Amino acid sequence: MQNSKYHTLDVKKTCENKLGIIFKKGKEFNGWFYLNGRKPIPPKTYKSMAIQLGLNIGEFDDLLECPLRKDRYEKIISE
Repeated sequence: MQNSKYHTLDVKKTCENKLGIIFKKGKEFNGWFYLNGRKPIPPKTYKSMAIQLGLNIGEFDDLLECPLRKDRYEKIISE
């Protein structure tokens, strides 16, 4: 492992130049890779997003696919 050889800015610059990753402005380097115009969401991130909303994966899928509306969401998180 050569992690001590590189600075964080080296990694950021390489990812921008070679992979086209777009980094958000801020104190942390949060970057997104677009594939066919879309940002794929890693499974752990997807699950984390669901948990942060108080939903399981199936309920989160429903939210994104439109069957889950605000009134049902309120019921889920109040239970």
